[in-house]
Amino acid sequence: MGVMNSIRERAGGFMVGVLVVAFGGLWALQDSGAFDAVGLGPDGRTIGEVDGEPIEGELYQRAVDQQLDAYQAQGLEVTGSLQRNIEDRVFDSLVDNALVEREMDRLGVEVTDDEVFELITGPTPDPLIAQVFPDGQGGVDRAALQQVVEDPQFAEQLQAIEEQVRRNRRQAKLSALITATTRVTPSELQSEFVRQNRRATAELVALRYADVPDDQVEVSDRDLRSYYDDHIEDFERDASYSIEYVAFDKAPTAADSARATDELQGLVQGFRQAPDPVAYARRNSFGAAVDPAFVGAGDLPAELASAVYSNLTEGRVVGPVVAGDRAYVARIQGLRDGDATAVKARHILFPAGSEDQARQVREQINSGDLSFAAAARQFSTDRSNSAQGGDLGWFGEGRMVEAFEQAAFAAPEGQVIGPVQSPFGVHLILVEDRATSEVQLVQIERPVEADFGRVLGEAEDFAAFIELEDRDFAEEAQERGIAPTPVEVQDSQAQVPGLELGRDFFRFLRRADEGQVSEPFDAGGSFIVARLVERREAGPAPFEEVRGQVETEVLTERKKEVQTAALQNALDGASSLGAIAAAAGTDVETVSDLSMVQGTIPNYGVEPRAVGAAFGLQPGQRSGVIAGDQAAFVVRTTSLTGATDGEFTADARTSIREQLLQQKRSRVLQAWLQGLRDEAEVDDFRNDLL
Repeated sequence: MGVMNSIRERAGGFMVGVLVVAFGGLWALQDSGAFDAVGLGPDGRTIGEVDGEPIEGELYQRAVDQQLDAYQAQGLEVTGSLQRNIEDRVFDSLVDNALVEREMDRLGVEVTDDEVFELITGPTPDPLIAQVFPDGQGGVDRAALQQVVEDPQFAEQLQAIEEQVRRNRRQAKLSALITATTRVTPSELQSEFVRQNRRATAELVALRYADVPDDQVEVSDRDLRSYYDDHIEDFERDASYSIEYVAFDKAPTAADSARATDELQGLVQGFRQAPDPVAYARRNSFGAAVDPAFVGAGDLPAELASAVYSNLTEGRVVGPVVAGDRAYVARIQGLRDGDATAVKARHILFPAGSEDQARQVREQINSGDLSFAAAARQFSTDRSNSAQGGDLGWFGEGRMVEAFEQAAFAAPEGQVIGPVQSPFGVHLILVEDRATSEVQLVQIERPVEADFGRVLGEAEDFAAFIELEDRDFAEEAQERGIAPTPVEVQDSQAQVPGLELGRDFFRFLRRADEGQVSEPFDAGGSFIVARLVERREAGPAPFEEVRGQVETEVLTERKKEVQTAALQNALDGASSLGAIAAAAGTDVETVSDLSMVQGTIPNYGVEPRAVGAAFGLQPGQRSGVIAGDQAAFVVRTTSLTGATDGEFTADARTSIREQLLQQKRSRVLQAWLQGLRDEAEVDDFRNDLL
């Protein structure tokens, strides 16, 4: 049974999982019982149909469970939206598999027993064999494989391997059959080589559409209505739901932090007296403890660094200290001189242009009329730390913007400096301490976790109170200090932005009556309670609902017309690009290293028409007016480099041919599969059953 267990362990992440095959998004699904599941029948529950053929619930659930187990085995949280994603991928894969299997039967794609035997035991086995029987060097453990082949007790396991290998080979044959006529022509090869390797330098004159003020463009209600009518298909929408929800945050509270620190407090005395602090930490750490290493103040969590560097005495135990979502107790095991400097500082941030105000506040601090911390609480616009008196904690080089960092590292301790200008505004800075020493810490950590039961209880209490007392949803939320959030949800949406919701939430929306309040749903970082405000049928959105969007589109079109006409007027009769720029009231810009692959122009973004013109012109030639996505352009190509005949080597040809073949084959297979999907009648019963 040792070999059998070894096979099971090796096969666990592969045979039991979802195998990605040649069809890109197409998966061949193996039963969740791996080898033991051969011949296992369905449970009779049908969760969908493909042209009347059932998709069995047991197979679907096994595949979903496999994927969930794989995520959880990696320590990843499976949120509601992630589970829904997994469920949808599995369902789509089962549909695709059913379509492909049926098509292979129709086309007579078969694999003989001899082929299967050769793919298992031959010199070039199916990749599955190396996965199940690895020799540790990228090859196959032939002895283990031979034992399974020859030993009758492994007959079922061998049958499972054979069936998967047969399936892989059958799909490979189908892929080859579908893509058999795929070719790359010499002209395609040459064009792709040029596309990837040619670069252009150009001069341009550009007028941005956004530079036209709104009040210089006339747009009437008739214009808006006309645009809406002409583009009515752009405003089609699925059935949708207008909802409001309140969120009960799972973030840890002060009480949650206190629980973690209370737990660590009981370890402090033992940690201080332990003859082997590392062993003590390993016994008491949440998860695996790491060997202590020397670190600088800037490399520690800010709160822990402040506690440690307040008294650098070997053997001292620091904490408990809460930093972020962790609580720490640390013992200083050693000290040494370091190569880098770290500083502990506070700052006060003023808006850009507020140098005079910053100087006045600095004088108040220096005169003793106001403490730095009080001034930060009163004046600083940096809300991330103003309540803490502008405390930035410890930081090393490379952690702050350059101007701020240079000023802070040059500042004397205890002296207020500034105003210092940065991209964020104007700063006053107070450096409270400076350290070059590194400390070796032995740490014990605990996560600071919210009491999810308490949070869920609050959400359940809110939902029950609304229903039992017939309370107004928004009023009750406001009385509890919670702001309701309105949101529009399309019927086809897989998730709500900012929330991690599962299929049960969307099932509530489809089944609820208007005004109905939900039970709490787990939304990842919170529990939410939702109320269905309104249900809307599919169709074009009413004009008044999309009026703002229509107005934006029409304004952009009008501005485009204005700038294109202005550039055309400047172009008419102008003898040079400089003359065009002068007539248009702008400058000539030079852009280099333009690439057809990227299609971008620095400072303008993706502009395929203008970039295409630069490559379509010969050096010295000038374009007409080009209506781009963000601006109107006139382009003059100055040079074209790269993609010479000498660079088009045999290796380059081979590499590009393989790229193009792979892309073409993938497109052909995807188009073929999409054709099967389009012709099939697929019914999904999951919303009614699960």
